[in-house]
Amino acid sequence: MKFISPDRRTLTICWLVLMALTVGTMISGRVTSEVALSAFLIISLGIITWFKSMLILRYYLNLKSASKGWNKAFNSYLFIVLGIITAIFLIGKF
Repeated sequence: MKFISPDRRTLTICWLVLMALTVGTMISGRVTSEVALSAFLIISLGIITWFKSMLILRYYLNLKSASKGWNKAFNSYLFIVLGIITAIFLIGKF
C-alpha cells in the first residue's frame, strides 16, 4: 500500500464542506428549539452524520489510500451503527 497524503487544498475544501454540513446539522437538529424532531429530520441528521464521518475517514485519516476492502468495511460499519442509532431514535418517538 502506497501512502499518499492529501494536499492542503483538498483538506481545506474538505474542511469547508464539513463546516457547511455542521451548519446543516444544526438546522436539521433545531439546536435552538425545544420542539421534538420529526422522523424526516432524524433521518436527515443520520445521513449528514454518515457523510461527515466518511469525509473525515477518507481525507483526514487517509482511508482513501487504503484498499477497497477497508473502505467498504468502514462504510458498512458506519452505515450499520448510524442506522441503529437512527432506528432507536425513531422507535423512541412512537
